[in-house]
Amino acid sequence: MSARFAVNFVVLLLGAFLVVVAFAFSTSTLDWVSLGSGAMAILAGLANFALRDQGAYQRVADALICAIGTWAIVAARVMSDRGRWLEISAAMALVALGAIGLLVREARLSRGVQVGTARIGTDQFARIGALQRENGATR
Repeated sequence: MSARFAVNFVVLLLGAFLVVVAFAFSTSTLDWVSLGSGAMAILAGLANFALRDQGAYQRVADALICAIGTWAIVAARVMSDRGRWLEISAAMALVALGAIGLLVREARLSRGVQVGTARIGTDQFARIGALQRENGATR
């Protein structure tokens, strides 16, 4: 599993969990969960940003994940009555970024894999897999 997939999936789950908590629990519970989710999003974004070969989109997405995580913390600790909707908007933004990140990763994988100077397309993956099964090669 790649770090890009893991971070985008974790961000998607964090945002979805925060949306559920926003509508299922009290404001004080939401504030604390938002604080933790924001901190976790910041850590995930920074850890992924530090890795090499992540691509331009993922670098921008990591910076946005950190900014939204910071906004979730600020909304949880500083804002008063309207903080609940700001936390929900931060949660929805995390869901959107995670989902878009997974879609971009999948679109890049569907174009094929770069191996050295050669590019292996998706149709060639199927052919290689069929040849391995014919020859009895297993992992």
